[in-house]
Amino acid sequence: MSHIWRTARTSLAVGTDAYAQGDALGTKISFSVPDEGIIRSMVITDVDDEASVTVNVWVFESEPTGIAANAAFALADADAELVQGVHLIDTDFDSINNRVKYEEMAMPYVARGGLLHVQCELEGSATPTFAATTDVRLMLVIEH
Repeated sequence: MSHIWRTARTSLAVGTDAYAQGDALGTKISFSVPDEGIIRSMVITDVDDEASVTVNVWVFESEPTGIAANAAFALADADAELVQGVHLIDTDFDSINNRVKYEEMAMPYVARGGLLHVQCELEGSATPTFAATTDVRLMLVIEH
C-alpha cells in the first residue's frame, strides 16, 4: 500500500530585482522527504501575483553547489551529475490576488538521508520582479 506525503511549502528566497529568462528563480532549497518515492505533483504559489511564468524545477540526488537568486542558471558540471530529473511547470492559475502553478508528474527519486534538493529556473520570457523574498513557495506531493 502506498502513502502520500506532502512537504511543507518552502520559500524559494527569490531576489527582488527583475528576472530574465534563464535566471535561477530563488536559491536552492531542501525538503525532508521519505528516502525514496515518486513525485506526483508540484505546486508553486506566488502571493505577489507576478506575470505568468514557466519554471524548470531541477531535482538533485544530493546537495548541489547552487546558483544565486537572479543569476544565470549555469549549472556546474559536478552538479549536472547529481540531477535526478527536471520538470517544466507551465500551468498557471491566476486568482486575481495571487497565482498558483500546478503540475502532475511521475518523477521517481532517491533522497539520501531523507533530504531532497531542488533549484528552480525561470524558463519563459516574462521578466517578473517580486516584492518580497518570501513571495514564491514550492510544495511537493510524493507517493511512497
